[in-house]
Amino acid sequence: MSAESQGTNMESAASVAKREQVMKWRNPFKRMLDNPVILKELRGRMRGKQAFVLLTVYLGAIAVLIGVIYVFMADRSSYGGWDPSFRQSVGKSIFGAVVLLELLLVSFIGPGLTAGAITAEREHQTFDLLRTTLLSARSLVLGKLGSAFMYLFLLILTALPIQSLAFLLGGVGLGEMVVASLMLVVTALFYCTLGIFFSSFMKRTLNATVTSYGAIVLSFLFIVIVFFVIAYIESLPYDRGPVRDFLLNMFVWLLISTNPFLAAIMSEVILVEEQSLFITSNMPFGNTPSYFLSPWIIFTVIYLFLTLLMIVLSIYRVKRPDR
Repeated sequence: MSAESQGTNMESAASVAKREQVMKWRNPFKRMLDNPVILKELRGRMRGKQAFVLLTVYLGAIAVLIGVIYVFMADRSSYGGWDPSFRQSVGKSIFGAVVLLELLLVSFIGPGLTAGAITAEREHQTFDLLRTTLLSARSLVLGKLGSAFMYLFLLILTALPIQSLAFLLGGVGLGEMVVASLMLVVTALFYCTLGIFFSSFMKRTLNATVTSYGAIVLSFLFIVIVFFVIAYIESLPYDRGPVRDFLLNMFVWLLISTNPFLAAIMSEVILVEEQSLFITSNMPFGNTPSYFLSPWIIFTVIYLFLTLLMIVLSIYRVKRPDR
């Protein structure tokens, strides 16, 4: 065999190996897009008016909020002037308000997109037909979840240019942008999974929707009640110790980290006051320094774990035969 043919064979082998490596990265995405449920749900969702109306209302609400904040800050600037520090405060105010509003809208829209994912199939009497096909329970659940999450992800992406207006004014760094986007994506995934979780256990769409939003409201009320109880206990005269302060700080920190709004606010406060994205030492109770992870890290870990758990339970419930 000549040297030229050997070189050609080596080049072709290298190209094949490179192509296989590229396909190895593409295969997960290809398998996800090959899911017939995802394709059907996305085509049905994007061909109707509801998706574009919701997108318009979503962006309109964010734009109106930014306009109100900007007008309010511009009115204040007539007294204090547009100095650099004031512009930075305006940028931070716009960015923080937009992120909190997005968290609120994502928390409200997510369960509504998936609460009828499985129950609608039962109500339309197509669930038994789906179970007789080659489509597995995992493909069905992940397909319904994937289509809803992709739409919410689209909403988050479309709001990024509006968020970037804060960069023109200053006061917002790349780290804040990345953390805020990560929290939005995790929140969207969690609330979409919450809706499909209740949808897999309920028989009616209305029951699944009410239960999903009821669970969200109860979680907020639980946090408020616990904070009131802690404030009342702290007002009572009794001996305090470092161990008690540490345990109380850990409990309160975990409680804050389980709420997307509180986690986002406290993470921003830590970043502004301590210039840290990952660790904080300022605790609300006691004078002994205690080092804890920033709430957005704990929030991400807890919500991803709960999301995975609800997906597994939903697949098990869909796979289980009705009795």
